Amino acid sequence: ADIVVHSSTKFLGGHGATLSGIVVDGSTFDWAANADRYPQLADAETRWGERRAFEQYVRFNQLYDFGATLSPFNAFLLQQGLETLSLRLERHAANAHELALWLAEQPGVESVDYAGLPGGRDFELAQRLYGGRSGSVFSVTVEGGLEGARTFIDHLCVFSRMTNIGDTRSLAIHPGTTTHVNFTPERRAALGIHDGLVRLSVGIESVEDLRADLA
Repeated sequence: ADIVVHSSTKFLGGHGATLSGIVVDGSTFDWAANADRYPQLADAETRWGERRAFEQYVRFNQLYDFGATLSPFNAFLLQQGLETLSLRLERHAANAHELALWLAEQPGVESVDYAGLPGGRDFELAQRLYGGRSGSVFSVTVEGGLEGARTFIDHLCVFSRMTNIGDTRSLAIHPGTTTHVNFTPERRAALGIHDGLVRLSVGIESVEDLRADLA
């Protein structure tokens, strides 16, 4: 990738306590050769040089215009979180993998959208790229449609009902009535967001506690 844009609110800090984002520029894209599509950046390349064009454009145009500046305290929180990132992600991925495999075998579950499930559409890709552990955010569709999903979420005690993902805490939400409520029913259906679908962001708690909560 030439440029990576990442929400550092997710995973990096660990606790969802910092609202921030990160842009990583690999300095590999030839802006001048694509001046017809990116005239501002082609001009920036002339002004600041090939390797710093995008970085300087974002810093001196976007940040100055919109004021998106990370406070020192939020930077401190992110730095603290980064120290445990690799350890936390191991636990996130292991918990999610175990829970996804378990949920797929439970009565009352129509489907589980997790790339690491054997026989799934993306299983081979997940095996090759991630050793079968494809992240900690996935969806489960329960029987009973909207009422089934509401009953399921209302009985959760360890999972919190929140829109965030990538938190140390496990989170659950119903996309059809929250994040995607403004989509038409037809659009949601085309995206696979059915009435019984619940999105889970699996945290780092004891997997036995999480499984008992889902049960």
